[in-house]
Amino acid sequence: MTDIPSTNADFFGPSFVSDPYPVLEEIRGLGPISYHEEFRQFILTGWRDCARVLGNAETFATDPTLFLSLFGDHTMESMERPRHDRVRGIWANDFQRATLESQRALIVEVVDAYLTPFVERLRDGENVDAVQDLTRHIPTMIIARMMGVPAEDHSQFAIWSDRMGDIIQGMQDKTPRGEAMVREGRQATSDLNDFLRQEIAQRRAQPHDDLIGHMVDSPVAGEHMTEGEVIASNTQLVFAGNETTAKLMSHVMLALALHPAVREQLRQDRSLIPQAIEEIHRWNTISQVTWRTVSEPDAIVAGHRFEPGSVLMLLKGAANRDPARWDSPGSLDVRRESRGHLGFGFGMHSCLGLNLARLEVQIWLDRLLDELPAWDVVDVDWGVGWTLRGPTRLSIRQGA
Repeated sequence: MTDIPSTNADFFGPSFVSDPYPVLEEIRGLGPISYHEEFRQFILTGWRDCARVLGNAETFATDPTLFLSLFGDHTMESMERPRHDRVRGIWANDFQRATLESQRALIVEVVDAYLTPFVERLRDGENVDAVQDLTRHIPTMIIARMMGVPAEDHSQFAIWSDRMGDIIQGMQDKTPRGEAMVREGRQATSDLNDFLRQEIAQRRAQPHDDLIGHMVDSPVAGEHMTEGEVIASNTQLVFAGNETTAKLMSHVMLALALHPAVREQLRQDRSLIPQAIEEIHRWNTISQVTWRTVSEPDAIVAGHRFEPGSVLMLLKGAANRDPARWDSPGSLDVRRESRGHLGFGFGMHSCLGLNLARLEVQIWLDRLLDELPAWDVVDVDWGVGWTLRGPTRLSIRQGA
């Protein structure tokens, strides 16, 4: 396809990881489709093109390799229809907005358990890392309790969850430190799988009204899933329940520190919180990229025809700042008209837990604004990972 412009944009340099948007805009300037010569992949930056690809799972398939590597077996993310729909349906009701209202008291309890000591340290004059001391813990403990993990195992469960979450960052760090992160993360995944295998066996012996029990009790698990897939699906639930939500909390803290007038608007009018969270997620996207492989002949994207096996790199961070969809997309505007973004994906493989993530962050931010009306960022470290992007350290001090 000689009419498609090419690029060798560097997605792994520290300047890109800390602020990818100047490079993403350069790529957008090449046109709706460009070709990365080193990766041998076609790049999409427009919201409409990315959404169309994500919405057509029959033509543009998910490569199961990453999910098999992360979780040890197939999960719904690596399945195609009709198996995907059957497996996703097991937990579909658990993650409906109406159902999740029954978890509100649990979420408030967990939020307060970590927010109270965090704020007390800030009031004492400390600079505190919001990632390590606040945001990473809350989603992990909520999903642990929803899964029915025994209280005596919560501490170890959190360690496994954190180390497993470091795998993707480690895969993008070509230093010995990155290799160690991957190695320790894979060991944590193996240990978590062993733990979940025992929990699953206990649910078979004695049913429990929790997420593990709901999968074990489902006819789908018995008729359409292997034991390895049941275990891997629960392991993925731990990963998904931690990483995106924890990073979204950090993004919110950073964005509101950079925009204190917006923070004050939210403090004065809490009804703005839901749309503010969506706007921050659009403006500074966590899941920056998704890949799809053309699986049917004569697939057409933005007027170009692709052969089976062609790999498409969907730059969702760029798509969420598409000027064809949003006015002044590089500006944070919590009062702008709400339009769907791609932060939680789109189509068949959109995030199952997006309603839980939104509820957690809304409750957490409401409580944060009660206890800490103002805060400043002392230091932020974005690490080396850009595909699932979020601060690895966010040092905070109490604001005036």
